[in-house]
Amino acid sequence: MATLCGSVCFLFVIMVIASSPAAVAAAGEDIVETCGQCSRSNPNVNYTLCVSSLSGYPGADLHGLALFSTMPLRSALATIASEARVLRDRAPPGSPPRSCLDSCLEVFRDAAYNLGNAVAAIESWRYGDAKTAMSATTDAPVTCEDEFKGQGMATPPAIKARTKPLFQHGVISLAIISLL
Repeated sequence: MATLCGSVCFLFVIMVIASSPAAVAAAGEDIVETCGQCSRSNPNVNYTLCVSSLSGYPGADLHGLALFSTMPLRSALATIASEARVLRDRAPPGSPPRSCLDSCLEVFRDAAYNLGNAVAAIESWRYGDAKTAMSATTDAPVTCEDEFKGQGMATPPAIKARTKPLFQHGVISLAIISLL
């Protein structure tokens, strides 16, 4: 009984220490340090966006931050694909804009698949595979914009407004994976 009480008391003390402001601040410093390393190694990493998007996970280690960094990508891909679908449905059949939007939808579908592969690879500690899959995911917004440029058209503003944040979150995730 004394051993059980001692174990419970020990766990309680550890929990109190781990949740203390100093411990939370130290964990937050890990995010600041990680984002700093990422922005120094890759000029495309937006340091402020990195810190703000990961600040909700102050106790996460680098592996956890790699997983958490993928979360904004899933919703961003769904949003941009939905917007592309709406625009495609409004474009006349057979028109160049519709063709570009069809290509973008395929690219975003592939990106969602690659994102799933990246997450699975991170969860399995296969960081090389995660990096490859995340690279493909990160390229999706650029590939979509290139479809329009190739046809001599501007990317629709509704798509253009969503490609930069999608790319930036992808670059952050890729940079964190590269640290592992």
